[in-house]
Amino acid sequence: MKKTLLGYIPEESPVYQLHPLTRVMFLLIVSIYPMLVAAPEWNLALTIFILGLLVYARVRMDTIKNYIPIMGSMGFIILISYTIFGGYEPSYIPIGHLGRLTIYFQPIRWAIVTYMRLIPMIFVVIFFFSTSRERDLIVALRTLRVPFAITYLVGMGLRSVGMVMEDFQIVREAEKARGFDTRGKSLFYKLRQFIMYIVPLFGLALRRSEEFSNALTARAYTFRGLFNRQKRADYVLSHYHLAFIDYLLNSALIIALIALVILRYHYGFMGVESTVINKLVFR
Repeated sequence: MKKTLLGYIPEESPVYQLHPLTRVMFLLIVSIYPMLVAAPEWNLALTIFILGLLVYARVRMDTIKNYIPIMGSMGFIILISYTIFGGYEPSYIPIGHLGRLTIYFQPIRWAIVTYMRLIPMIFVVIFFFSTSRERDLIVALRTLRVPFAITYLVGMGLRSVGMVMEDFQIVREAEKARGFDTRGKSLFYKLRQFIMYIVPLFGLALRRSEEFSNALTARAYTFRGLFNRQKRADYVLSHYHLAFIDYLLNSALIIALIALVILRYHYGFMGVESTVINKLVFR
């Protein structure tokens, strides 16, 4: 098993046949697709496709279950924001009443469109972090000839995020070991407990930063040295080489992005007017 930023994945996973740059390109380019598409059914299809990739990459589905409450909370907040605080226009079509509140079609439609844009973006990030390590991102940046200082800072930032997530799990396991259980508690109580996690996590983050500083000092790293323009040997890159499948997939991602831009803004495909729910109301 190989440790990734969100867990573990089998070493024989098909995703490791690809260069790290291909995985980074998949994250960057596919994350743009939902921003260009307004029709929720197309974004739903993209979400299903990414779920299929997660299964194909042999990622444990327990990783996704941890984020379902977050996605549900986001959907609830978006729905409330559009239906209650979204304002009113004379062109809005009423579809029902909730007490004294009138429910209109257009705010609900935009809530669905916005939510379905976020979901595939979340799953793309989950796919990347479930199949990649800090080293993979560093390799991708060095392949693109990004300056060493930027690569170093990005790698350290990702490593810090991974450590914070590990510390968060340690704090939760410590609470469970002491008999703490949130089952049956109110939502407000659970949110208050999550806020209380900030105190120990902040303390652990300060301790980690001091350890990083001491480790860099012990290895004679300086801030000025990080931005030294002297050419460095990329030892890491000697273990990674772009294959034909990498060039093919990267080209396909870029071509698909260009085609999507043309279809969306030149021909008007995948817009709000072409959504299934819009056609059902205005048929």
